[in-house]
Amino acid sequence: MKRILTTLLVAVITTMVFAQEEKKPFKVEIHGFVGVNAYLDTRQSVSARNGNIYLFPKPANPDAEGNDLNDQAYSDIDAAFSRFNIGISGPDMFGAKSFAFIEGDFLGDKNPGHQDVNFRLRHAFIRLNWDKTSLLVGQYWHPLFITENFANTVNLSCGTPYNPLNRQPMIRVGYQVSDKIEAIGFAMKQNDFLDKGMHEASENSLIPEMALQFKYKSEGFFAALTGGYKVLQPALVDPNTNIKTDEKAKGGYFTASVKKDLGPLTFKTSALFTAGMTNIVVLGGFAEKANDTPEREYTAIKNFAYWADFESNNDKVKPGFLFGYSQNMGAFDKAEPLAGYTIGGDIASMYSLIPRVRFMATPKIWFGVEWMYVVASYGAGYDEYAKPIDTTDYSNNRFTASMRYTF
Repeated sequence: MKRILTTLLVAVITTMVFAQEEKKPFKVEIHGFVGVNAYLDTRQSVSARNGNIYLFPKPANPDAEGNDLNDQAYSDIDAAFSRFNIGISGPDMFGAKSFAFIEGDFLGDKNPGHQDVNFRLRHAFIRLNWDKTSLLVGQYWHPLFITENFANTVNLSCGTPYNPLNRQPMIRVGYQVSDKIEAIGFAMKQNDFLDKGMHEASENSLIPEMALQFKYKSEGFFAALTGGYKVLQPALVDPNTNIKTDEKAKGGYFTASVKKDLGPLTFKTSALFTAGMTNIVVLGGFAEKANDTPEREYTAIKNFAYWADFESNNDKVKPGFLFGYSQNMGAFDKAEPLAGYTIGGDIASMYSLIPRVRFMATPKIWFGVEWMYVVASYGAGYDEYAKPIDTTDYSNNRFTASMRYTF
């Protein structure tokens, strides 16, 4: 009898809970993954986010006897890129379906003098979807990181610094022109992805970064065209004269992105032209324009980046290969280099060859291994457009083993 009463009580409580759930206007889902990376570099290198975002090998750093201090291997094991997110589907608002999303991981900047990393915000946005129009406000992927088309590497970088990596606060409006074409406009500011040497430059300029994107989707094919422009105010006081200034630094970009399902494998590629866009973690930045006045004027350094990726569509074993290339094209104007205002400003060109294989236990649980071979050509000097010249190549091999458990 006691068992029967207990069963009935559980049944009543369960029924009451589900009845209340049906009346609730919100549906909450929690997802994320636990990830672990182990990697070995054969040379000291420049990286970000606890070493998980690989950028390029360092040049020679000779000691008093001529020994290269950067000719030294380095290894680490890290799980701080594990993340979780909460998605909330709510009641209709203004005739639109509503959705909110927040996501974080543990790859914040290290505290000086300590080895711990901080929790950081990745995404936080509210989205409204009407029949043909959508509105997103909050922090989300920069338009140059195209969620439909990025390199599916074992390492965390997804092709950086050839493929942009950035999340920014924004107002994003999309319009479905047809069943295959969507047009999207962006107005953005900066948060933890900043232009090198320009803290609060976006806020000081009062002008949001603007971008326009067109996406085309059909069965087995995707393409996107994206263009954007930004205006920064790097400083309130001129660094050369110590006098108040409103001097601006201007940057921009254009990219074409394509993905094609070829049956046994998927081909992805993208070509990107940028000018002064270190906030998206690509090579380049700003230089000081050569002029006859003491005040500092900024000129953007142009950069071209290209990547192509092949990956098997096999369900169990998924080999893949990524090729990336980046070329410093010099500044728009005659200029002098500015230390601290670039990413890889002394690199004339670089390329990467990255074969990988992923073993799928399930569609959401896998183990992967990857070899990344990277060559960067460092200049011993600069031409009159702040472009590196008289180059020497430095290479690194990064070997990565990774596990991912997605829930």
